[in-house]
Amino acid sequence: MSRPPDRLPSNYWRQFVATSISNVGDGMAHAAAPLLALSLTNDARLIAGVSFAAFLPWLVLTLPAGVYIDRFNRKHLMITVNVIRAVLYSVIGFSAWQGSLTMWSLMLILLGVGCCEVIFDMSAQAFLPAIVPPELLEKANGRLYTAEVVSNNFIGLPLGALTFVAAVGIPFGANAASFALSAMLVSSIHVPSVVTTQTQSQIVSQTFRKDLAEGFSWLWSNKLLRTLAIMLGITNMATMFGDAIFVKYAADELGVTGTGYGFLLSLMAIGSIIGGFIGDRISKRFGVPVSIVASFGVFSTVGLVYYFLPHIWSVAIAVGVMGLASTTWNIVTVSLRQRIIPSELFGRVNSVYRLIGTGSISIGALIGGQIAYSQGLRAPYLASVIVGCIALAIGGPILYRLASDYIPPEETPAPPSIK
Repeated sequence: MSRPPDRLPSNYWRQFVATSISNVGDGMAHAAAPLLALSLTNDARLIAGVSFAAFLPWLVLTLPAGVYIDRFNRKHLMITVNVIRAVLYSVIGFSAWQGSLTMWSLMLILLGVGCCEVIFDMSAQAFLPAIVPPELLEKANGRLYTAEVVSNNFIGLPLGALTFVAAVGIPFGANAASFALSAMLVSSIHVPSVVTTQTQSQIVSQTFRKDLAEGFSWLWSNKLLRTLAIMLGITNMATMFGDAIFVKYAADELGVTGTGYGFLLSLMAIGSIIGGFIGDRISKRFGVPVSIVASFGVFSTVGLVYYFLPHIWSVAIAVGVMGLASTTWNIVTVSLRQRIIPSELFGRVNSVYRLIGTGSISIGALIGGQIAYSQGLRAPYLASVIVGCIALAIGGPILYRLASDYIPPEETPAPPSIK
């Protein structure tokens, strides 16, 4: 009996369940890590250093990771790094429980976690087109992002803050268990051998340097993806000015700590869940250009709320709107990359994209921590608006034009690979 044309395959649902489980634990750790840092220091620079350590691998590891993702079995890479993350989070949980953890050791372990995250996230994006038909990518990404948001933000974040108050090591131990279980589920996914063989047969044996050059060359020659990457890099850096010190902003400006902090973060899930379900519909209703530029407009201006209206209700609304915009952006742009980039080049091209688009987060964390330390906790949000609006004024029209010139993949053959 054949699968209905609009129904996602069983392999996809295995990854869906694995993602959901690991994101519950990851959400618990994401809520607990800033609270743990705040319990270890009151220095905004060191608190921001936690985000810097977690995202630094996106700046230094992304390019080589992309090459090896194209050379090795992506499924095996996903399993391996999940096992490593399980071990690292076990160390954090045990050390925090024993009271032997320091800020520097926490940042060092999170650096290792960040390295694993780079490899897993990029492998997962490259892996999805192997188990989902091209015409269902928006639907698959939308459902996957919804699962991530519900599990991470709506369940994991408040649960992580609640368990942190009960016992500091619980959220990190739970995350370790979630990654171990996720690795087992990913190992049960059966990729058709013909897909693996076709992909591997397209990979020519050549030097690391030449592999890397191909990724750079392909992305830079594609004006749409190149502009998307640059715009994403700017907004990620700017929004991290405030995100890196948000736990301290919430405590000092809003009077929210502990479980309240976790529930405040979980409000982002409301907008993100809506975005996960309707992001593909927004794209079809308003078009890719409007969806992308409008999302960037939200990223660029939401900091005004944090700066001028530091109240729980206003920040809660801003967090929800940001969640909707972020999920819509991700659904549209990830599906776009999965369609445009050839499978045999996806790891390398995507690594260049993520280097530009995500690598800037660690830089933004350092800048935000310093601004908060010298100018106050609201100042990073105003700085993010200034940077974001300048980028929107200059790059917005260019991005809109390039996205408008994009021909939907169902109306044109796939782009050729680099020979």
